[in-house]
Amino acid sequence: MSGKGKAVALRTDPLVIEALAEHTATIIFLHGLGDTPEILFGPIEHWRGNGQVDHVKFVLPYAPVIPFTAKAGVSMPAWFDIKVYNGSPEALQTDEDVAGIFASRDYIQSLITDEISAGTPAERILLAGFSQGGATAVLAGLTYPKTLAGIVLLSAWLPLVDTFKEYVPEENANKETPIFLGHGVEDRIVTLALAKKSRDALTAMGFTISWDVYPGLGHATCEDELDDVEAFIDEQLS
Repeated sequence: MSGKGKAVALRTDPLVIEALAEHTATIIFLHGLGDTPEILFGPIEHWRGNGQVDHVKFVLPYAPVIPFTAKAGVSMPAWFDIKVYNGSPEALQTDEDVAGIFASRDYIQSLITDEISAGTPAERILLAGFSQGGATAVLAGLTYPKTLAGIVLLSAWLPLVDTFKEYVPEENANKETPIFLGHGVEDRIVTLALAKKSRDALTAMGFTISWDVYPGLGHATCEDELDDVEAFIDEQLS
């Protein structure tokens, strides 16, 4: 309980998957709405199958369980609340939960700081996230005061897109940080139109974007996308 009398959401400690070889890099990987970190075991196993990420430790945080407005107030794991969730390009940008978005941003940044304190340099830490997890990851990464290795958004979008630039620190430590955006052409949850708007906004702000779309893919990942992410990880963290 804070001094202002507002309850702070209780958070479960992240799942940690230790490196198979000498630990020289960390990926903080955020799950999507309604999921838990276990959903990310599949992509991690895929990447590890080629032996390219044996030196990487994975930190998989849990989203808090909160009442979710767009689902009639039912409580579910969510990085922040969403008021409208109908598949339209504008829905995820309608009356955004600014307080919730920044609470999760601050939490993820605290995990980055924990990794740095434990001996992993910021430039050896990469953030990744699926859907709402990706929206949280990109805000946490691009507003962090130290330069990170990279940011991966899968089926995700840029939150607070119209005002995002205001939140980027003047020093802009992550101006050159590579950002991977992967999206399914048939995504009906986070539309391709919203993904393109996010890409264009990031590009307009001067960030470095790698953009890949996958025909026939909905709101999910596929082997081709995971292979592309693996190549991105290898490039940033080898």
